[in-house]
Amino acid sequence: MAGISFERELPFPAAAVWALLEDFGNMAWAGVKQVEVIGAGIGMTRRLHMDGMDPIDEVLESQDPATMSFSYSIPRGIPLPVTDYIASARIEAVDDASCLAHWSCTCTATDASMDEAQLEEMLHGTYTMLLDMVENYLQAAGTS
Repeated sequence: MAGISFERELPFPAAAVWALLEDFGNMAWAGVKQVEVIGAGIGMTRRLHMDGMDPIDEVLESQDPATMSFSYSIPRGIPLPVTDYIASARIEAVDDASCLAHWSCTCTATDASMDEAQLEEMLHGTYTMLLDMVENYLQAAGTS
């Protein structure tokens, strides 16, 4: 089992970033055209349908608005060579105009030839891409 922690400063108020991420069933910011929401609240699944891929199920495991944090698992369809994937995200205010996004996960590589450094590099790239999408979406929306 491997783990990674990633942190990135975003030039937006923490409340604006949290408002985007706390709506677990809405993935418009990531360009996902079809999200099927199954259930509500903790335990809900967002099933992501993307061209050329099997659906990806992401299950909301926890959510705490007071700490602007949530965790989720991906029990089906993860497009990475891993299993037992559980991620946590937390938004932390730096000041009135910026915040830190903390993202971390634990998982197990399914490719025996992949060492921990390669797995961490792949996951780092995934979180960089996710936060690029958050930043681009909020910039396009004129959030400040």
